[in-house]
Amino acid sequence: MRPNHLLSLLLLLLAPAIQAAVLAIDYGAEFTKLSLVKPGVPFDVVLDKDSKRKISSVVGWKRDDRVFGAEAKMAATRFPDTHFPYVKPLLGSTSPSQLPVHPNPPSLTSDGVLIFPHPSPPSHVSPSPESHDQVWTPTALLAHQIAYYRHLAETLVPSGSAPEPINQVIVTVPAWWDHYQRKAYRDALELQGLSCLAMIGEGTGVALNYAMTRSFPDFNLETGLGQKEYHVIYDSGALSTTATVLALYQTSYLPTPKSKTPINTTHIEVLGVGYEQVGGVILDVAVQDLLMADFVSKSGQKGVTSDKKAKAKIAREANRVKHILSANQEANVAIESLYNDVDYRSKVSRAALESSVESSIPFFSHPITSALSSANLTLSEINSVILFGGNTRVPLVQSALKSALGGTDDKIAQNVNTDEAAVLGAAYYGAALSRTFKMKNLNVTERSVWDVTMGDEVIFPSGTRLGEKKVLTFPADKVASAGLQLEFAQSTHTSPSQSVSKAESQVAQSKPILAVNVLDIQSALSNFTAPSPVVQVTMRLDPRGYLSVANAVLTTNALDTEKEGGMAGALKGLFGNGKKDKDASGEEEDEAEGDAVDSKKEKTAKPPKVALKFREKHVGIRPMTSEEKRTTQARLTSIAAFESAKFAREEARNLLEGYLYRLSGLLSDDAENKALHEFATEQEKKTLRKSVDETMEWLGEEAERADEKTLRQKRADLEALEAPVIFRFSEYQVRGKSIEDFQQAMFASRSFLVEARANYTAALKAAESATPENPVAPPKYTEEELKNVEDMMKDNEVWMDRLMQDQVKIDASGDKTKDPVITSKELDERGKRLQTTVLRLMSKKAPRRPKPNPGSSSTAHASPTHSGPEVRESTHADADSSSSATYTSHASPTDKGPDVRESTHTEEASGSVSSTTLASPTDHGPTPKVVAHEEL
Repeated sequence: MRPNHLLSLLLLLLAPAIQAAVLAIDYGAEFTKLSLVKPGVPFDVVLDKDSKRKISSVVGWKRDDRVFGAEAKMAATRFPDTHFPYVKPLLGSTSPSQLPVHPNPPSLTSDGVLIFPHPSPPSHVSPSPESHDQVWTPTALLAHQIAYYRHLAETLVPSGSAPEPINQVIVTVPAWWDHYQRKAYRDALELQGLSCLAMIGEGTGVALNYAMTRSFPDFNLETGLGQKEYHVIYDSGALSTTATVLALYQTSYLPTPKSKTPINTTHIEVLGVGYEQVGGVILDVAVQDLLMADFVSKSGQKGVTSDKKAKAKIAREANRVKHILSANQEANVAIESLYNDVDYRSKVSRAALESSVESSIPFFSHPITSALSSANLTLSEINSVILFGGNTRVPLVQSALKSALGGTDDKIAQNVNTDEAAVLGAAYYGAALSRTFKMKNLNVTERSVWDVTMGDEVIFPSGTRLGEKKVLTFPADKVASAGLQLEFAQSTHTSPSQSVSKAESQVAQSKPILAVNVLDIQSALSNFTAPSPVVQVTMRLDPRGYLSVANAVLTTNALDTEKEGGMAGALKGLFGNGKKDKDASGEEEDEAEGDAVDSKKEKTAKPPKVALKFREKHVGIRPMTSEEKRTTQARLTSIAAFESAKFAREEARNLLEGYLYRLSGLLSDDAENKALHEFATEQEKKTLRKSVDETMEWLGEEAERADEKTLRQKRADLEALEAPVIFRFSEYQVRGKSIEDFQQAMFASRSFLVEARANYTAALKAAESATPENPVAPPKYTEEELKNVEDMMKDNEVWMDRLMQDQVKIDASGDKTKDPVITSKELDERGKRLQTTVLRLMSKKAPRRPKPNPGSSSTAHASPTHSGPEVRESTHADADSSSSATYTSHASPTDKGPDVRESTHTEEASGSVSSTTLASPTDHGPTPKVVAHEEL
C-alpha cells in the first residue's frame, strides 16, 4: 500500500470506535469556541447560556457558586481572589506569566508544580484541601472549564431525542506546544472522562476549514508531478502569535487495478511553524498601565495600584478601550467608583497605545519569516496569508504583518472566520473520522517542532511527521546485567542559517521528558537460543505530539539468510528433499528446485521475539501523579454533585413558589379567572387559603435550608387539595366533547351492525340454494362476532341512560361544585373499545368461495388453451345398453379451433344407435350439446 494512504486506512480502522457525537474544542487563552458533530444537530458553533458564540476561558467562584464564561468575568471585580483567567499558558509550565494577568498568581511548589490558591474554598469540596494556598493546578482549572463545555454541548438535543453523554473530543493546540503541555491538556480531558480522538494544531484546524469547500491542484506523490498550493495561516491571539506554512493538494488513485473510479484525497501537510509569545494581552496591559498612571496622577490615590478590585475594574475597561481603538483614534474612559468612591474619566489615544508597545511590534512579524525558513520556502512561493485570531484586527498588527510581506497586502486573505475557523475545521475533521457522516477523504500530516534526543543522538529530528516510530537496538549481553535505562529529551533545532526567534532563544536547549526502564532482560535471555540476541525498543512520536514506548522485545540480530544451525541444520538434506524418488533424468532438477524453495524460506523466516516489560517515567516538569488525579477527580465530582443537587433544589423551590403565587391569585376575590371560585366548595376554598398562607410563611423562613424532597412534598400537598377542583373544572370543559364522540361511535357501530346483519342473512339464504357444484362463500362475520358488538352497544346504552339521568339533574341545577357522575375518561374508554372492535371487524377479509365438488354424474376438465376449456370426454349412458344413446364431443387443442370435418355413422346392432359429432370450427372452442360444463 502507498505510504500516503496509510492515514486513510487508519481512519477507517478507527471509525467503528468513534461515536456519533464528537465535541470539537478550540481552547484559547482568552476565549474558547465549541462545535458539536452529531446527527440532527446543525453544524455550527455551540452557544453558551447567554447565547454568545465565544466563551471566556475563565473559571471562578462567587462564594460557594462556581461560575464560567461571561458570568465569571463579570464576577472578577467582586471576587478577584477566586478569579482564574489565562490558564492555557500555564499548562505544562513551571514559570508564572510575566504579564500581570492573574489577580491571585500561582506559586511554584517544592517539587516544581504551579498551583493556585483558593481562599475559603466551599465546604462541599471533598476531600477538602489541607492548605488554602495550594488547591488548584492549571490542569485542574482546565478540567473545570471542560466540564462546562461538555454541559453546553449535551444540552443540544435534536427534537424528539433524549440527551446523551459526550465522551469523545477533538481539540486544537498550538503547533509548537511541547511534550509537557500536550500531556497536561490530555490529563485535563481524562479528569473529565473524555477520550481525545485527535489533537491537531490550531493552524491545521484553520486549514481544514479553508479546505472544506475548496478544490486544490493534483499532485502525484510517487512521480512528483503536479502542483501544490502553499498557504500561511497567521494566527495572532491573546498571548501568542503563530505562523503555520501548509501545502494543500489533491491525489487520486485506483483502489484496485480493475477500478474505474479513482478515489480523490485532499492533503493538508504542515511544512513549517514559527511563533512568538506576544498577543493582544500586551495591548490590554499597556492600556491598563496608561489608565492606572493617569488615575494616580489625577487623583493622587496611589493605593489603587495594590487594590485587586480596582485593578479588576481597570482591566475590564482596558479591554473595552482596546477594541474601540482598533477602529478609532481615541476612546473615552469611564469607571464609576474606581477606588475610595472616586470616579475616573479620561481619554486614551491610539498613538499613545502604539508608542507604549513599540518595542514589541516587530515580534508580530517574526513568525512569518521563521515559518518560511523552517519550511524552506520563499515568500514568492506562497499563494496567500490567511488571517486568524482576534488580534489580527488591531491596526499595528496589520502594519507589522504588511511589512513582513514586503510592504504589500496582496497576499493577505481574509476568507475564513477569524474567530471560528479553527473549531469548525476541527469539527469537520471529526466528521471525517466518523462513518456516520459522508465527507471527502482527508489526509492530515503534522510535524514536530522540536528535536527528540537520546543523549547526543537525535531520535526524532524537528520536522518529523507525528505518528512515526523508530526502533532502537542494543546488544543484549551488554545491557542484561545492569538493565536498560534510556532517557529522552526535547530540544530546539536551529541551523546556522536559520533565524532564532525571541521565544526560541528563551527555551532551554534540552528538556528531559521521558525515562524508560526495560526489565527482565536477564531472565528472558536465559531461555533465548537464537544467536546474536539484541534488545529492540520501539519509540513512537504520538499523533497527539508526545513521546511514548510502543514496545520492547528481545530478538536476534543475525542475518535472515543464514542457514539454521544445530541438529535441525545437520539433519536437513541428508536424505534428499524428502520427495519420492524420480527417474535419474529428473533428480538434479528436483534437487535444484528444492534448494531454491529452502533458500526462499530461509530469507523470509521471521526472527524470534520475546516481549519485555518496561516502565515509563515522565521527567522534567512533573505531571499529575495518580494520587493527585484521584484527589482532583474526587473534588470535581463532589462539586458536580453539589451543583446538580443545588439545581434540583432551586428548581423545586421555583416550582413551589410559582405554584403558590398562582393559587393565591386564583383564590383572590378580584381574580380574572373565576374557575376556582365556581368549582370549589366553600370548605375547599377555606382549606386552600389556609394551606397557601402557611406554606408561604414556611417558605420565607425555611426555603434556604429545605432540601429538594421537602420542597416537592409541599407542592404535592397543595396539589392534592386542588385536585378535586381541577377534576370538576376539566370535566366541565371536555365532557361535552366526550359525550358527542361517544354518541358518534354508537351511531357508527349501529350502522355497521345493521349492514353486517343484512350481509349475514343474505349469505345464509344464498347458502340454502348452493350445491357442491356451485358453492357460495360463507358470511364475512360470525354470529359470535356480531353478538359481541350487539352486547357492547346494549351495555353502553344501559350505562349511558342510567348515569345521564343523574348528570342531567346536576347540570340543570347549575351547581359546578358537585362531582360529575359520568366522566370523560369512562366515555372515552368505552367509545374507544367499541370503535376498536368495529374497525377490526371492518378490516377483516371476506372469506373465499369454496372450490366446487363435482359429483359422479358430470366431469369437467379445464382446457389449456386461450379459447376456453377443452372438453376431452363426457359420457352419459343408461344402464340398458340396448336402448342407450352415447354422445361424445371432442375439442381440437388449437387456438383457432379444429379442422372442419363432419361425418355421421349409423349402425344398427341390437337396436342400438351410436352418434359421433365433431366440434364446430369456432374461435370460442367447442360447444357440447349434452354435457353441462362448469368452469373451475
